[in-house]
Amino acid sequence: MKRRDFLRAASVPAAAATASAATGTGAAQETEGGTATGTATGTSTGTGTSTGTGTGTATSGGGGGGPTATVTVGPGGSLVFEPGTSEPLQIAPGTTVEFVWESDNHNIVVDSQPDGANWQGHEPLENTGFTYTHTFETLGTYEYYCAPHQSAGMVGTIEVVENPNAGGGGGGEKELHSFGVPIHAHWVGAATILGILVTVIFTFYVLKYGESAHTGTGRNG
Repeated sequence: MKRRDFLRAASVPAAAATASAATGTGAAQETEGGTATGTATGTSTGTGTSTGTGTGTATSGGGGGGPTATVTVGPGGSLVFEPGTSEPLQIAPGTTVEFVWESDNHNIVVDSQPDGANWQGHEPLENTGFTYTHTFETLGTYEYYCAPHQSAGMVGTIEVVENPNAGGGGGGEKELHSFGVPIHAHWVGAATILGILVTVIFTFYVLKYGESAHTGTGRNG
């Protein structure tokens, strides 16, 4: 065999071996890449799990930069929501209410709410230190309770109104219109001025003419 033919025949297996090696390397790299992707996915799933028992936090209903209010759940071990049980909590639309657990084994079950509202409450039982927040957007009355202690009177009420400070309870002077009497200021002023005028005219008449002509003694005939 000639030297040229020998070199040509030898180069064919060498090229095939090189291509095979390259293919194997690419497959290995692809396999390693798949392994890395799988590991990353597994880590993400593992860190995405959390529980709200004890000192955790749960949030619902969006939230944002609006006003805030706080409701204490079981303060001092008592079976009440404060405020909410003895008197309703009045808030404006968009207010975020934070429920703070101060005793154990309580939850929030929604009993009734306005049409269109989407409050789900927080039904898992939680313990001291847990907090739950919800932003109330829909006007109306929200009734809720603690399932284990509902029979003991642990119920609450939230009222979402346009002007939560307008109907403040307690004493103090009340305007007449608060009793349903539509009295306007200009009518009150006009009546006062009229009364003064009548009094002045009557006084002037009495001072000028004295007694009425019909009360005096008549002339002797």
